[in-house]
Amino acid sequence: MTLLRKGLLCASLMAMSLTSGCITLLPDPGKPPSIVTMRADPNIGRAAVSAPFSMGIGLPMMPAILATNKVTVRRDDGSYAYVERLVFSASAPDSIQNVVLESFDRSGAARAAVRALTVARPDYELHFDVNAFEVTEPDGRRPGVARVEAGVRLVEVYTGQPIAATIITAEVPAPRGNRLVPARALEEATQKMAIEAMAWSIRTATPFYASRAASVTR
Repeated sequence: MTLLRKGLLCASLMAMSLTSGCITLLPDPGKPPSIVTMRADPNIGRAAVSAPFSMGIGLPMMPAILATNKVTVRRDDGSYAYVERLVFSASAPDSIQNVVLESFDRSGAARAAVRALTVARPDYELHFDVNAFEVTEPDGRRPGVARVEAGVRLVEVYTGQPIAATIITAEVPAPRGNRLVPARALEEATQKMAIEAMAWSIRTATPFYASRAASVTR
């Protein structure tokens, strides 16, 4: 009976709101999320000489819990949480790919850099298996840490064979501060990872490219 009376009361209030036009039952939407767009390090210097080959940047593979547009926090007990009302403008795989691609573009390290698996056919491709894309919680004694870790593979497109692989880890502090700090710290860690991956790929691919070019001219 109590539930029934409450139901009748709610129905009466709803009817009043429809006729009076001055009562709203819409919930408060709350504050909109802050949106951060990840970009390459703006201070990347131009390469003295561009490598003569092109590089394709693959879309990173990563666990589903990390592959969102949310900022992921790894807690002390190993569980994950998301930072409230703070998101990236694109999913983590897209954001990381954008940072790596823009790093190549800004530096001019290669003759060209494109997204892998597009119409353009590069000489080599970089593929990323991202195992960590997260921040830890700061406490009274220490700041949080933004951490990006990726297994990186360099693939020769002509043969489809991987020619080298490495693991790159980048960490930067994520201290207490304004609400954007965790996202900006992850952006900075991604920038560091991208620059290291770029330098490694150019350094590794150069002798392979020279060897193949020499064999063609014989």
